Amino acid sequence: MEKTRQGLGDLGVLADKTEKAERAILARAEQRLVEVSAQIERAQPGAEAADDAGQQRYLALVAERGQLHTVIAKARQVLA
Repeated sequence: MEKTRQGLGDLGVLADKTEKAERAILARAEQRLVEVSAQIERAQPGAEAADDAGQQRYLALVAERGQLHTVIAKARQVLA
């Protein structure tokens, strides 16, 4: 019985740590999304006329924005 209680206590501690980690992930992803969105806004007007490196950078930002949306959605789902 005591081992069961200890196991449940350990699970509770682990659940708290997991929730804190998810909240930190969510906060950082939301912060990075703001940064990436601002960079996309600045780069967008000249993206089509940019050289290959500029176009690749723009496409990388757009891809990162998509990944951030996925991370944010998953974190919110875990925290719901």
